[in-house]
Amino acid sequence: MFQSRLTPLAVALTLSLSVSATSKAQTAEYDSALAAQLRSSDERLLSAVHTGDRATWQKFAASDFFYLDEEGGVTYLSEFLQQLAPMATKPLQIQTYKLTRINGTAIVLHEDTDENKVRYIFTETWQLLDNTWKLRDLHITNVLSDPPAIKLSPAQIEELVGTYRSGSDTLSVRGDGDRIFAHRAGAPERERKAETRDVLFTPGEPRRRMIFLRDSMGKVTGS
Repeated sequence: MFQSRLTPLAVALTLSLSVSATSKAQTAEYDSALAAQLRSSDERLLSAVHTGDRATWQKFAASDFFYLDEEGGVTYLSEFLQQLAPMATKPLQIQTYKLTRINGTAIVLHEDTDENKVRYIFTETWQLLDNTWKLRDLHITNVLSDPPAIKLSPAQIEELVGTYRSGSDTLSVRGDGDRIFAHRAGAPERERKAETRDVLFTPGEPRRRMIFLRDSMGKVTGS
């Protein structure tokens, strides 16, 4: 769920500001004991995502909990629980954990990594409800970074050279020595890097991939 997909601090800051606005006497503080407690809770929640453990989420999440994804979609608790299912991958691992407490509200920011070293930033709002800390909202964003690039030989690049069409979209690929360039109709030409022999990415846009297809003889047939 979390590895499938706004500003990461938007919700947390909004709630934080609303809390501080109610009383100018309130001050933000670091609470090491609470940070350790909520980090432990978050570790259990991360594990529960991968095992499909709904009971753990029901224990720690507030009844009005919502998850805000990177595309602006909002998922409330009931739907969130329905989507939980066991996953083959390993749980995310918390690398850094920061907490700021304002009376009965805690704003948490933690950075996690998955088994492929992909980084994620979590922002959370926890509140003390009936003497129990509950997770009110959660936002996760993927830290964008280019994958390691490999060098293709001029002969391998030549195999990819051509014009590819998908609907009304046209993309032309050409080689220049050991470099690869692609030009989309109506846009400037940009250099591409090879992630694998048949997968190219645009530096600075690691979520975009150009994947080449081959026939049984190994000849590129499309993208």
